[in-house]
Amino acid sequence: MLKKNLLIVLTISIFIGCSATKEPRNLYYAKQEVRSYIDDTTRYLKDIRKVVEEAKKYVEKNFDPSKNNVAIFDIDETSLDNFEYIKHFDFGFSMETWEMWVDSAKAKAIEPVLELYKFLKQKGIKVFFITGRYESKNIKNPDPTIKNLIEVGYKDFDGIFFKPRTPKMKTSEFKASIRKKLVEQGYYIFINIGDQFSDFEGEYTGKTFKLPNPAYLSF
Repeated sequence: MLKKNLLIVLTISIFIGCSATKEPRNLYYAKQEVRSYIDDTTRYLKDIRKVVEEAKKYVEKNFDPSKNNVAIFDIDETSLDNFEYIKHFDFGFSMETWEMWVDSAKAKAIEPVLELYKFLKQKGIKVFFITGRYESKNIKNPDPTIKNLIEVGYKDFDGIFFKPRTPKMKTSEFKASIRKKLVEQGYYIFINIGDQFSDFEGEYTGKTFKLPNPAYLSF
């Protein structure tokens, strides 16, 4: 009887607990908040600039020109702004529309990050882009991503690594494998700029600087 009563009490408690669970925030309002944050360039760019200034201070304090220093830059929502695409599709995504957007080479530079890029290059620090983007299927010489980067001001970068279409792997695994190869080639990974925590998973990250991205997560 005791076990039966306990079971009844437990069942009622679970039912009450479930009933009392607060309804999640409606997706419509969450999207509106993200749109407002992104469109208010004062807030969004101010938060990015804060991270960039921290990165500059770190470089000024710790730069050792005797090392073969490199900086790792992510591209999407780090170096290039894709919110035109994101908002157009109401935070949705398909590979077909995404690759059309990438091939258009219309993404804008994220200005504080471009300033950091130029700051690093002036100090003689090499910059490599490691991206979860694929090389274009349709446009070559130059690839649209390379064209886009150069046209918005990321000139004379030292290399770019696109995620291979095969074999299938997580973007975080791909990025870690490239960093490992760079270290094996004699480079010292000094700093690493990205908008996702997955940009910093694995070894050889260097000093990491995480930019805000309220729109999506990648792994």
